[in-house]
Amino acid sequence: MPKTDKILLSGNAAVAYAAMDVGVAFFSHYPGSPVTTIESSLKKLKDQYHLPVIFNDALNEHVAALSAMGASFAQAKSMLVMKHVGLNIAADPLVYAGYSGVKGGMVVIVGTDPGANSSTGEQDVHWYAKAFNFPLFEPTNIQEIYEQVFEAYTLSQQYEIPVFIFIPVELAHTVASVQRLPAKKNKLNFRFEKDRKSYINVGQRAVKNHEILLDKIKQIAKLKTGTTFFNSKAKFGIITRGLAFGYVLESILKLGLQEHVHLLQMERVYPINQDIIISFAKNKTEVTFIEDQDGFLEIMVKQLCFNELDCTIHGKDIFPAYGALRLDSIQYYLSEKFSLPVSKPQQWNFDVEERLGTFCEGCPHTASYYAIFDALDGVDFVLGGDIGCSSLPPFRADWLLCMNAGIGVSQGIALVSPNQLVISTGGDGSFFHGGMISLQSAVENNINLIHIVFDNQYVAMTGHQYSPSQGNGFQVEHFLEAIGVKWFQVVDVFEKDGLQNAIKTAATQTGVRVIWAKGACALVTASERGKKAYEYKVFIDSDRCGDCTICYEKLACPAIQKDEHGFFFSDEHLCVRCGVCKNICPKEAISFISN
Repeated sequence: MPKTDKILLSGNAAVAYAAMDVGVAFFSHYPGSPVTTIESSLKKLKDQYHLPVIFNDALNEHVAALSAMGASFAQAKSMLVMKHVGLNIAADPLVYAGYSGVKGGMVVIVGTDPGANSSTGEQDVHWYAKAFNFPLFEPTNIQEIYEQVFEAYTLSQQYEIPVFIFIPVELAHTVASVQRLPAKKNKLNFRFEKDRKSYINVGQRAVKNHEILLDKIKQIAKLKTGTTFFNSKAKFGIITRGLAFGYVLESILKLGLQEHVHLLQMERVYPINQDIIISFAKNKTEVTFIEDQDGFLEIMVKQLCFNELDCTIHGKDIFPAYGALRLDSIQYYLSEKFSLPVSKPQQWNFDVEERLGTFCEGCPHTASYYAIFDALDGVDFVLGGDIGCSSLPPFRADWLLCMNAGIGVSQGIALVSPNQLVISTGGDGSFFHGGMISLQSAVENNINLIHIVFDNQYVAMTGHQYSPSQGNGFQVEHFLEAIGVKWFQVVDVFEKDGLQNAIKTAATQTGVRVIWAKGACALVTASERGKKAYEYKVFIDSDRCGDCTICYEKLACPAIQKDEHGFFFSDEHLCVRCGVCKNICPKEAISFISN
């Protein structure tokens, strides 16, 4: 396939193709929506075109960042990918990446999520660009995603500095035609050359390298950073960045305001070219910033151009700093501004009941949570929740915050409230991400808690990435013994009463107790499920059923439903024949019947 072909790509796939065409040699990531599929797309391209790309599927963003830095120190083009909250984990090493600089070029792709459409919360991570002093690009469409990867590597190599590209959830999953650029030749041989002056950053050396970094940013700020549209003589100006540009452009065209508005789109959001801003605003009476989240661009411009601008400036006094930016809100604002007839954006004035999440049919977490509540019926206990598949039904845990918050928060509660039984939970993905250190800390401090690891053998919520629990030498019993856990059990959650009995026994012990609850993800074991579905059907005997609703409400398996007469039945198309409902039925009304 010629490199100049047009091809239909999602935003994530555009990053993967750009990585291939620009010659990325090292790819490191921790999976996180909305940018999870960049890695899988690039791996497919590697297999298809025999690319010399080395992958590091790191166990957290901190490690991913450090490995990408190391590869770039050895003169390889490295790419680092994570979601917005993952940038918090990577922050420590990335601060130093600016001081040390990079040799081979390093681009950091961050998936952002205004409105928390695929995340636990929304956070404006633009401030990291200012804190780290990394140049920041924000594409407005899929073609720009592809092209800005090339631009970012050119900038990174020229100034020996990591470069950010932020991709919002809408662009990550949008599909459009992309014109590919001629591929750059891939360097194959790499070598780390000692450079202690750059790489050792302590004391006055760090201060000196910080000074060098700030000088680089001043030089980069002088480069072209924005594109203007429409009437340069208009007295009203709009400045946008990223996805907001498309909404503003569409609104201006739809309302016929081309002669009344001068629009500036900032392709590089940080550092800002002061001259472009001042030139744009010099004949304006009013400039409005239209951007999502905190108003990063507005605040940076106000700080940079203080006493330089004579016009009135608006932004976050008009558009909220929370939620996703809405097209109808922009159109309403412009219509009111220019006295055009328009319908006010619909504001819902009634509460819509929250639709709670649920597990997949046959998910091992369904059995695990049932076991916890069944074993501790009548006991005063606290249940710490963690992010991942186990957080899908939010009514199970007592809190859901960030990764490893289950075992982390539990330690504080256990210390100040010793009369309560404290149980923390987390998946195997969270455990290897940072839970191992949290567990070690609990052991060292002799915290009185039970920690249950829900091991479904994958980092399942983000696409079934590899988990060390699958093999490659990790033996949970040896690990727990090595870090000093005195009491632990490894159980199969699909075996009758196994987890319940382990929890009951653990509740009688003290100190750190660990239950490793194993059960493969139902989505991975599809072929095995298919065989069981063909061999058996699940029958619920309505004559024996006592309508206790344990299987329907307490277990809450989605495959168990009610018919029009109020009788329970198992939907054969949903049921995976895991057998948990059969194991827990007190009336033995559920049975497997051979087909």
